Amino acid sequence: MSDLALRPDLAGARGGPRRQRLVDGSADAAEKKWGSRLKLLRNARNEGYARGNNIGIAQATGEWLFLLNNDAVLNPDAIEQLMTFAEGRTEVGMLACRVVVYDHPNIIDSVGLVVYPDGVCRPRGWEEKDLGQYDTAEEVLCPCGSASAWRRTMIDDIGGFDESYFAYLEDMDLGMRGQLAGWKCWYVPGSIARHAKSMTSGNYSTFKAYHVERNRIYNAIKLLPRFILFVSPLFSLNRYLLQFYAAWTHRGLSGKFVKEYSWAGLLVVMFRAYTAALFRVPEMLMKRRKISRARRISVADWYRLISRFKLDAIELALKF
Repeated sequence: MSDLALRPDLAGARGGPRRQRLVDGSADAAEKKWGSRLKLLRNARNEGYARGNNIGIAQATGEWLFLLNNDAVLNPDAIEQLMTFAEGRTEVGMLACRVVVYDHPNIIDSVGLVVYPDGVCRPRGWEEKDLGQYDTAEEVLCPCGSASAWRRTMIDDIGGFDESYFAYLEDMDLGMRGQLAGWKCWYVPGSIARHAKSMTSGNYSTFKAYHVERNRIYNAIKLLPRFILFVSPLFSLNRYLLQFYAAWTHRGLSGKFVKEYSWAGLLVVMFRAYTAALFRVPEMLMKRRKISRARRISVADWYRLISRFKLDAIELALKF
């Protein structure tokens, strides 16, 4: 069976304080509904997605760990579907759910993750109308953390979430580390979750923009093959040009961000993200060496992972 680790809240207001306490009442509601059946952990402060889940994982005892965001709801048989699929597949370390938009279950929110060659990632299938194109179980790069299952043995093997991320893209980091260590990830279409995306921190918030840009630099340094890491600034330049176009024409997430904040606000976020990442380059290089020493797949397979699950820059820049 699986254990359940509930995600702690992120900042309640857009761009708000990182350490705001839980205020949405979800913990009290869970305790009222399940009582003694639920082991409820209350942190004194907001520890973020990465450390918050690590605290839950440390307390869990099951063979599988299921992580569920506080803005996501599972179908009753979702975990049973995952565990039935995983039975006998000892090489599988991660399982991705079919996550749909909460109020529009005919729209895909995620069916795994895809990665752009500068470290940023996005949910696979995001905003697509569900026409049955994802009805078949298949290998994916890694799960989207909003509703995902992780084998305890894999976590013991590679470690938990990198707490320096605080929030955003840490699911990509953990999943990619699992892949490099030889663990597989499968998408299970019968396991369904409904997700009200970014209800906690805001879909276009400065909080989210800062952490995504900073953490994608962490991902690039830690997880990309050497040559792709070397040329990743060119991929970033291509992405920035497309995102500039998107912001200028009021398209994509960049357009939404500039409309809600300003061009100056976008530049400030970028400066803060790069500055913060720069200070931690030595730390990330040390982590890269550790990951490389633990790698069990060939360099060729490493490149094939990036190629097979590559995110298109136009989709990244222009898609809401």
